Amino acid sequence: MSSTALEDTSFIYNRFRGAKISLDGEAQIIPNGLLMLTNQSKRQLGHAFYPYPLRFKNLPDGNVFTFSTTLVFEILPKFQNFYGHGIAFVITPSRALPGARPTQYLGISNESNNGNLSNHVVAVEQDTIKNSEFSDINDNHVGIDINGLTSVSFAQVSYAISIKVITVRI
Repeated sequence: MSSTALEDTSFIYNRFRGAKISLDGEAQIIPNGLLMLTNQSKRQLGHAFYPYPLRFKNLPDGNVFTFSTTLVFEILPKFQNFYGHGIAFVITPSRALPGARPTQYLGISNESNNGNLSNHVVAVEQDTIKNSEFSDINDNHVGIDINGLTSVSFAQVSYAISIKVITVRI
């Protein structure tokens, strides 16, 4: 949050055991403290939400605060080379994502409400499958999505298989 914020907000989760987060769907905290959003089942979704509202707008002057975030995650397929569709970091005014579907919709929207202005969702997606219906550039990119899965900005992710951690800035 910017220095003009009424109150700076920051939080770090190095492990999730004992963390105050709201889980739904298949999401669970496994014994080693890691957050697992889906299990080995097909076409399932899970959400983990920070439970307290964050202010992104200064009410007296209407300015919007800037923010930054760092996410560290791993996508582990059940079978080698058979990944799910990806993962998304979402900012939304509500934990309710009506009709959210798994697979290419990443638990954010569905075929009938994707792109609707009434969704009020901003997402940073790590996409692992190219979906031409969303104009994806390839099967390995990070995108900024507003109210749907068509990215308004994106960056291709390329890395050597031996590298364990990569950084992408959009």
